[in-house]
Amino acid sequence: MSFNKISIPIIKELNELELEFKNIAAELDGPIKEGIFSYFFSIPGKRLRPTLTFLSTGAINSTLTPSAKHNLIQLAIGLELIHSASLIHDDIIDGDLLRRGQKTLNKTFGNKIAVLTGDALYSRAFTIFSDSLPKEFAKVMGRVTESMSAAEILNAKNPSPDRETYFKIILGKTASFMSACCILGSSIAYATYEESNMLSKYGENLGMAYQILDDYIDEDPVAMKNVTIEDGFQFAYNAKASIGNLKDSAYKQSLIMLVDYVLDFYSPKVENAL
Repeated sequence: MSFNKISIPIIKELNELELEFKNIAAELDGPIKEGIFSYFFSIPGKRLRPTLTFLSTGAINSTLTPSAKHNLIQLAIGLELIHSASLIHDDIIDGDLLRRGQKTLNKTFGNKIAVLTGDALYSRAFTIFSDSLPKEFAKVMGRVTESMSAAEILNAKNPSPDRETYFKIILGKTASFMSACCILGSSIAYATYEESNMLSKYGENLGMAYQILDDYIDEDPVAMKNVTIEDGFQFAYNAKASIGNLKDSAYKQSLIMLVDYVLDFYSPKVENAL
């Protein structure tokens, strides 16, 4: 399964997103601009969270007003900045020196600069939310970032959690964010409560599957103790089932293919880990 195929319905939005990131980097002053911001965003990635956001919007309504299109891009920027800030802080907390084959920010610039860079990205993200988007969006992401922090604290206090606690941790760290991407993306298109709920469940289940499979191939001892590969596959199945009643469209099909992409990506690695 090719990620490029998944992104066909939203390629214009993804290209516009990359252009906006370059504009943000050009606006920054001081040491943050001196290679740090651009360094982090040069690390290759799939922009999974913006992809979820764009597809969720399109699945509800692919014809947006210019104002709604602007809000959608600003939303995706804010979400990716928050995600990026959380990765920087995670690398510091975990003492990780590599991410996607490249040195982490803390390895290259030290913990102090990495912490401050993460803080700056959070600040820019919530400035976007407060200046450009409905106030309810900032409230949602405020709760998500609080949930992420609470999950990290729960993880720190429970280095060897049981199955229930493990699920709480990955729900807070990963799944709640993906769910929020789907909720807010659908809100841009004025989704009904039922539509928003379907996409929320989709994002949550996808996030759970993604994190379980990622932990499992990393041979994380906590995951190996508490879950099986079948747990990850079940959450992936639940993700697809969550949007079963959503109207058919290229965007819905891409959401389904995205689940398959995650399974295809991890399946060979899972086999090697077994």
